[in-house]
Amino acid sequence: MEIRIAVMGYKTMADLFRKMKLPPDLVGKASLTVYDALFEEAAKIAIRLESEDAVDVFLSGSGNASFIRPHLHTPVVNISISAFDLMSAIRKASEHGGPVAVISFREPVEGLADVLDVLKPEVLLVTYDGYEDLWNKMAGLKRQGCRSVVGASLVCEIAGYHGLESAIVYSSESLRLAVRHAYEVGESRRAERVRAERFRTIINHAYGGIMATDSRGVIVEFNPAAERIMGVSAKKVLGKRASDVIPNSRMDEVLASGQAELNQLQDLGDIRIITNRVPIVYGQQIEGVVATFQDVGYIETATEAIRRSQYRKGFRARVQFKDIVYGSPRMGEVLDRAARFARSDLAVLISGESGVGKELIAQSVHNESPRRAGPFVAVNCAALTESLLESELFGYEEGSFTGARRGGKEGLFELAHRGTIFLDEIGEITPPLQARLLRVLQEKEILRVGGTRIIPVDVRVVASTNKNLWQLVQEGRFWDDLYYRLNVLSLNIPPLRERPEDICPLVKSFLSKSSDVSSSLLEAKNLEAICEGLWGYDWPGNVRELENFIDRLVVLLEGRAPCPSTLRRQVEELIHASLAERHSGAGLAVGPGAQSSRDGRDGRNGVDGLASGNAANGVEHEIRRLRERQVLEALRRAGGNKSQAARDLGISRSTLWRWLKDFGIR
Repeated sequence: MEIRIAVMGYKTMADLFRKMKLPPDLVGKASLTVYDALFEEAAKIAIRLESEDAVDVFLSGSGNASFIRPHLHTPVVNISISAFDLMSAIRKASEHGGPVAVISFREPVEGLADVLDVLKPEVLLVTYDGYEDLWNKMAGLKRQGCRSVVGASLVCEIAGYHGLESAIVYSSESLRLAVRHAYEVGESRRAERVRAERFRTIINHAYGGIMATDSRGVIVEFNPAAERIMGVSAKKVLGKRASDVIPNSRMDEVLASGQAELNQLQDLGDIRIITNRVPIVYGQQIEGVVATFQDVGYIETATEAIRRSQYRKGFRARVQFKDIVYGSPRMGEVLDRAARFARSDLAVLISGESGVGKELIAQSVHNESPRRAGPFVAVNCAALTESLLESELFGYEEGSFTGARRGGKEGLFELAHRGTIFLDEIGEITPPLQARLLRVLQEKEILRVGGTRIIPVDVRVVASTNKNLWQLVQEGRFWDDLYYRLNVLSLNIPPLRERPEDICPLVKSFLSKSSDVSSSLLEAKNLEAICEGLWGYDWPGNVRELENFIDRLVVLLEGRAPCPSTLRRQVEELIHASLAERHSGAGLAVGPGAQSSRDGRDGRNGVDGLASGNAANGVEHEIRRLRERQVLEALRRAGGNKSQAARDLGISRSTLWRWLKDFGIR
């Protein structure tokens, strides 16, 4: 932005400025506007320009400058007269003979004495104090025989009226220098105004209160935040001593001691603030004190908001469909179906046994959905009591119950706004809570515990259960309306025993993630040795149990990679231990298929063996039975193709042949 220079000149000088071109280096940086006015008229124009903020600096001769400067805050630059200008003008005037009068406004021209010492001409020094005074003195000079004068534009004009010759005291060079000086002053002033405005903006828009005093303890700054916190307007305190208007301000104490007081708690009537009071020191002198402060309640609220914001940022789904490890066609179909559901905004109900990975599917659905940029909030409905779950889901207002947090708390539905909420183990919530949840799904709004304000929420619901919800509905333990609201899109994740093709890919994935695993353990022969032993187990804990099993195996291996036969033995021992752990004295639980074995027996063979001291035989029988069932299922899915069945099982064809021979199957 150009520096705006307003020239307050008169006739000859104004014409000189109009004809003058800006120095090349100031083109585009400064603008020059010339006003042809004198004394009072010049002052009126200058006042108007300043009020309109249309000027950065005024440029004028000494006469006009003396008139306009007292009325302005904007700087006024005098056009300086150099010794060379004076000498040139006096020599020119001397050509007309007789004495030369050098006429100036109120004060003699600066530097004139030095010029007279050099030229030693016959010169009269004259000053005037206004138009009429100048007219009279010009007439007197003519009577004295003076034939020429030197001065500014008005002097030259009046001389002409009296028939005297004149020479203007300003040269083109002095005018150019004056313009440059005015530009520098204007640029400096603008920079100062920008700094002042920046400071003012910072002060006025600071969240904290700011109060400053001068060296006498008089308040000179009191920003809007200070007005809000103190409950008093700036007009009532500015210009008054802090000790008189702000009780217990301690500004005078800091002014006297020169010692800062930081992080001080201070009571001001009904409010409590935390404040810093710091002396303003310049040149080893204390020039005042500045205090910054904030309402403690505001700080607590802001801290809570920050905490919530950080908490909200933690609500992110980290798993995508591409992260889910599987090898079975059945699991592939489930994921394809889930990906199609993700593109919808309807509720999804995911069912499956514990440990099958329901939350992984829920996170993947969220990350594939249009809501992927929003929060993903997961809550385990089985982990909380009814009252606690209610306050967590819907939030609560301050004072709604004993121990309620000051200011209340946002519920998980609010935190999930414009995102997804995952209600894990939805079958565990009580009927009263089911009723509240149904209303949220229907109305898309929540009411905090103890609150009266309705809060709209935009949330997609994904729920999961390891129970048969429809059976709970028939038993009257789950609201049918809520069931239909949740079960718009349904996904069933099969247990690991029904998708054994997933075991080997999962094992490889778990081993790859472990930092304690030898790279040789990931070789095909070793992976096959591990997977062989895992096929004979029904994995009631599903993928979660398999991961724990592999973790246990890695710890026992202690970073070693033994031969395949040793691995098989180690895996078999761990399987035996797992089955033994499940023995409770009343039966050997081997999952849903254990209640009626393939040959029609009651499934207690292993238990009887354990009870009679033949635990190993009982466990091996269960392993053999389960392995046989899984191999037959793989052959069925492969249409009898043994090579395909072996690939699906993650074992070699020779291992499959050996197993079939052991089972007596051709």
